[in-house]
Amino acid sequence: MARRKQWFLVAAAAILALLISGCGGSGSSTPPPSNVTVTVMPLTANVVTGASQPFMDQVTGTTNMTVTWQVNGVTGGNSTVGTISTAGLYTAPPTPPASANPPVTVAITATSVADSTKTSPPATVTIVPNNQQAQTAPIQLGTSGGNNLDLTPMGNTVTCCSGTLGSLVTRGGTQFILSNNHVLARSDQAKPPEPIGQPGLADAQCDVARTTVVANLTQFAPLTTSNVDAAIAAVVNGEVDPSGAILDLGPLSGTSLTAAAPANTTEAPIPNLVVAKSGSRTGLTCSTIMAINANVQVQYSTKCGGGTNFSVTFTNDQIVINGGTFSAAGDSGSLVVDSGTAQPVGLLYAGSPTNTVANPINDVLNALKDPATMAVPTIVGGGQHAVSCPSGAAAAVQPQAAQAVATLPEEKVAAATMVKEKYVQQLMADPAVLGVGVGASEDAVGEPAVVIFVDKNAQHAPIPAQLDGIRTKVILTDRFRALSATTSQTNQPAQTALPIAQDEVTRATVVKEKYVRQMMADPAIIGVGVGASMDSPGEAAMVIFVDKNKQPSTPIAAQMDSVRTRIILTEPFRSFGWNEPAFKTCGAAPAMRAKK
Repeated sequence: MARRKQWFLVAAAAILALLISGCGGSGSSTPPPSNVTVTVMPLTANVVTGASQPFMDQVTGTTNMTVTWQVNGVTGGNSTVGTISTAGLYTAPPTPPASANPPVTVAITATSVADSTKTSPPATVTIVPNNQQAQTAPIQLGTSGGNNLDLTPMGNTVTCCSGTLGSLVTRGGTQFILSNNHVLARSDQAKPPEPIGQPGLADAQCDVARTTVVANLTQFAPLTTSNVDAAIAAVVNGEVDPSGAILDLGPLSGTSLTAAAPANTTEAPIPNLVVAKSGSRTGLTCSTIMAINANVQVQYSTKCGGGTNFSVTFTNDQIVINGGTFSAAGDSGSLVVDSGTAQPVGLLYAGSPTNTVANPINDVLNALKDPATMAVPTIVGGGQHAVSCPSGAAAAVQPQAAQAVATLPEEKVAAATMVKEKYVQQLMADPAVLGVGVGASEDAVGEPAVVIFVDKNAQHAPIPAQLDGIRTKVILTDRFRALSATTSQTNQPAQTALPIAQDEVTRATVVKEKYVRQMMADPAIIGVGVGASMDSPGEAAMVIFVDKNKQPSTPIAAQMDSVRTRIILTEPFRSFGWNEPAFKTCGAAPAMRAKK
């Protein structure tokens, strides 16, 4: 697109002054003030992932109309925030940059080449996942949708809710959309065959006329008795892609992700498994499983934006996923899959600013049996394939990023599960404890932990460092809530790390000094210090550095004199040669390096 330019005559005296200053004259080295200004248009734009938006610049005060374009201050942008050409054509990334507070915005600026100190006021681009857009039939899933009756008029205001139409299932020769009870069945308040629309009302300005009915509610598992949050809706003929394709679950094509069906075989969740989901609010995201076999308490409401609040405790089998950017309100109903195989693992239904909760997919399917024939729905899909996770998405939420996180052996998970079952009722008797599950310790790689989710705004009873020899891991979080999108939805900032009080440091230091000589006599232990426990925020720990190629002569206890231990597997410490690129020879021997 042609760019509009505005040209001005420059006074001869000004030209002469520029020539003199540019030819090595002995005058002042400080250039005179410039009258150059730069502006860009439009000032705001919504751009769907992978799509493009042209920007125009206007330069005044110089005959040199050339500018350089930046995205978030980066000339030309990059694959994370989007790119912009020399002509001002911005192209959004295939997925929005990770953010705990969607929607995601980036700033577009232009800088004058004639005067590099002059940059335009920023234009704001909101990167919108294609999952929120209205689709033409047959629609693909992982898209915005929900019950078209899920709205609440209040005077001149209407509040509406929606979620994600997660995946396609089949039962008895009929295809159904699978999502949550609270997305399709209005948290137990609906009656079949209520209409299911795409996009969801929250993405259609609460206007039913802007949606297309793509299915009708058929069956839902009761929230308080089924231990899942799940429902199915029979597909309206011709309105849904019969292959089960889910937006962004396929490979990257140019600047856009393609749709693909999930694998048609399910997989049991395991701690630290890298998982993916494609949802209405945050698009394609990836993370790792923090805990399995969890008990969690989730808050619901009988009406969108009102009604009666109530809580449901889901027991034993729940999945908790790492990180505050994996999901946001509106992603409820998304299918959670193994990122390496696209095998369904769970159905996303709740979260907090720091974690996401999902039902195991097999529990979901079993809860939606045909009441007459007892036939169990199956996932509509194809072969196994990898999901194109955003670069570094899973690594960004990995605990102890400096070391590999081992997948837990089944026998260790089983042992931790037995301990969790023994103590779960006792732990959840504390009103501040929101959930209990089984996951991987962050203080000891390869070891299991009983994971205890605690209301960060409430006082809680002391939690021991171990239960029957199994480490405990404390997660401070907000209360879990059902993730329906509303027109007034706000997201809270992610939890920040708690500081370690000086008396905690002193307590751990005393214990460290007591045992340090004994521990350092073991050739496998290359350091012992005091730091923060990763399993218990705000609590100090003895940090024990172990040569990753050696085995300690005796197992390291989960605590010593009531102080937690944190084990770091690492290479030996060096005074040179760590985190450096390999030596490179350019036709001759490299110069010798001084060793520090």
